[in-house]
Amino acid sequence: MFKDRIYYIPRRTFLSFGSRASGERSFRVAKKVNVPPSLIFQVVADVLKYQEFVPFVTHSFISKRSEETTLPSEAGFRVGWNQYDEKFTCSLSCIKNKQVIAESVTVLLFNNLYNEWNFKEVKNRFTNELDTYVELVLKYKFKNPLYNTMCSLFQKQVSETMIEAFESRAMQLKINEKLKDRIN
Repeated sequence: MFKDRIYYIPRRTFLSFGSRASGERSFRVAKKVNVPPSLIFQVVADVLKYQEFVPFVTHSFISKRSEETTLPSEAGFRVGWNQYDEKFTCSLSCIKNKQVIAESVTVLLFNNLYNEWNFKEVKNRFTNELDTYVELVLKYKFKNPLYNTMCSLFQKQVSETMIEAFESRAMQLKINEKLKDRIN
């Protein structure tokens, strides 16, 4: 059903005025990845490692963790590209192996930022291994109109690059686990 493709699911609002009138942008990407939900969830929730593999992230940090789960509940990033260098913090809500939601708490860069990752387990029909249907929902409005314009111009490419970075990281971890199992 879901080949190894990225699907863009356009969002329309009533009479198509909603997001344009408010300036908020909304984007949704869906893709089947060849790793189990636990692994892709681990990669998305492991904010400290974003600087190692997410394009444009030059620094990442966790400022709070859930006492119950020890998963991050507040984290942030420094994002740099050419002359642009911004830092922002998000509150995180993590449901293990199912969902990660990040909402900006930094008021300097965004009017709003909402980022939602959903993970649904699917069986690989060829190998019987667990794969994951990943859905990424992004809603944002920068305070700076120039950032809104730039982001809208490159939204598709940036979204593809981001989801591919997370998929590549998860695939590398999967390969490392299999190699480790073979050595032991």
